[in-house]
Amino acid sequence: MDPFVLVDQALAQGKIPQSVGKALRKRSGHLVEAVMRVQAASGLNYPPYYIEPSLPMATSPVEFGSAGLMYSRVVPTSVGESVLILVQFTAPLVLHGTKATIEAVAAHEFTHYIDLVRRLSTMAVVSDEEAGTLFESGYADTERVIDPKLIFSERALVALVSRKFKGGLADEALDSKVTEKWIRKGLPTRSVAPSENVVRLSAGAVARTKFDPMVLERIKAIEGAKK
Repeated sequence: MDPFVLVDQALAQGKIPQSVGKALRKRSGHLVEAVMRVQAASGLNYPPYYIEPSLPMATSPVEFGSAGLMYSRVVPTSVGESVLILVQFTAPLVLHGTKATIEAVAAHEFTHYIDLVRRLSTMAVVSDEEAGTLFESGYADTERVIDPKLIFSERALVALVSRKFKGGLADEALDSKVTEKWIRKGLPTRSVAPSENVVRLSAGAVARTKFDPMVLERIKAIEGAKK
C-alpha cells in the first residue's frame, strides 16, 4: 500500500496545500526509519500503513468539555471476504513529531497490532455468518496491547515506548506544535465521537482471514510463556 495515497487525494482536491504535501514527503523518512526499527527489534513484518491527511480529534460528551488529539491507530477493515489490518499515522504526527516520538508511536501501534491479531485469530466464531456475530474494538483501551518487552529485543526501544506512553502518548511539545501549526492554521481536522471509534467485522470475514504466520507463531510463544 502506498502510504501517501490519501495525502495525494487531499492534495488533488485542494484540502491541504502543496507546501504541506512537500513537507510530508520530506519528513516521511522518519516514519520509514521507525517502521524499519520496529521490524528489526521484533523480527516481524510491519503491517501496511498510511498517512491520514487530517487530524482526528476524539471528543467526549459535551458536559466534560474535553478533546484529545489522535495521532495514530490500528484500523481493521473488511476487504473482499477477509480482514485487512492497517496502521494509520496522521499528517500532524509525521510533520511535527520528533524522530523519537514517531518511533515510539510506530512501536506502540505495533503492540496493538499484535494484540489485535491475537484476539481475532483466537476468537470463537459461529458457523452461521448471517447471525451477525461482531468484533468490536475501542482503540483508546490501553489494556489492548502486548507488553513491549515480549515483542522487542532492543531494550532502548522498549524504554522509549514506556517513557512516551503512560496511559496514552505523553508529548506536550507535540501537542503544542500541532495546535499552533495545524489546528490554528485551519488545516483539516475531524471530530470523532467515542461511538465512532468502534469497528465491526463479520465473524465470517475474520474466520477467512490468513494472518501473518510469523506473527501467529510469536503470539503462540508469548502465550506459552505466560503459562
